Amino acid sequence: MKALVAGTQRWIWLFRHQPLTIRLLAGAAGLLTVAAAFAAPAEADQADDNFIDALNHAGIDFGEPGNAMSVGQSICPMLAQPGGNFAAAVASVSHRGMSPQMAQMFTTIAIQMYCPEEVANIANGNLSGALPGGLPGGLLGGGLPRNIHQIPGVPGF
Repeated sequence: MKALVAGTQRWIWLFRHQPLTIRLLAGAAGLLTVAAAFAAPAEADQADDNFIDALNHAGIDFGEPGNAMSVGQSICPMLAQPGGNFAAAVASVSHRGMSPQMAQMFTTIAIQMYCPEEVANIANGNLSGALPGGLPGGLLGGGLPRNIHQIPGVPGF
């Protein structure tokens, strides 16, 4: 115990004999460390929460929410790449262990939640910017699946 007290007193004596700027920097670093340790955890973005909720409501088993969000957020850059299209994005999701049908639903939800510019382009009929590289074979004009007339609540179909 004496060694601990002696070591502490020596440290305090050394600290007191440092220039004022060094003491201020050490104090600020200590305060920042304490503030970071007790800071509230960052809240998830509203789009992330909506994405996870939509996946749950659709019955898609996505595993860890953080992984699902990162895969969902990677869809928009995939579509923006030269030659990127819906089918390639679905294939990328499917290769992560999802069935093709679930991967297609996952990708559709990801586009709706994370790619508002893509959705706006599709809604305005501007398909050239919406899905670079053209439409995949399973989609008709407007980017809608062929069986859209079977979905209740969709006006005009």
